[in-house]
Amino acid sequence: MHVWHVLLDLYLGRRGYRASLIAYGIGFWLFALGVGIWLSLPEAQSLILLVLRTALINIGLVVLVLMTYPVIYCAFKITDTTRPYSRFRRILEPAVVGALSPLYLMLLVSNFIKAYAGQFLLGLN
Repeated sequence: MHVWHVLLDLYLGRRGYRASLIAYGIGFWLFALGVGIWLSLPEAQSLILLVLRTALINIGLVVLVLMTYPVIYCAFKITDTTRPYSRFRRILEPAVVGALSPLYLMLLVSNFIKAYAGQFLLGLN
């Protein structure tokens, strides 16, 4: 139960800007590792590699999409003591996160359609 409380606090921005940005970075690196495995071994026959690649990509994308709001919210929250002092960083970092979020959301939805809904809609079950 405590884990869900921490995750909810993180998603709602109660943990601060720094924690939100670190969680966003972890999601980015999970996604990057999954894409790296996909690019280096595109026709991997190992079931373990396929499951690892899929899990890393999907978990990374979910974290990236969910952590977009807290990063942007906490960057402009005046009472947050963990946000950067530099006005340039306070504006640039959330702007980059906000600009990339539609791409990550599109990748997440297309990955879901390809993996699950596409087969159901085409009747390939």
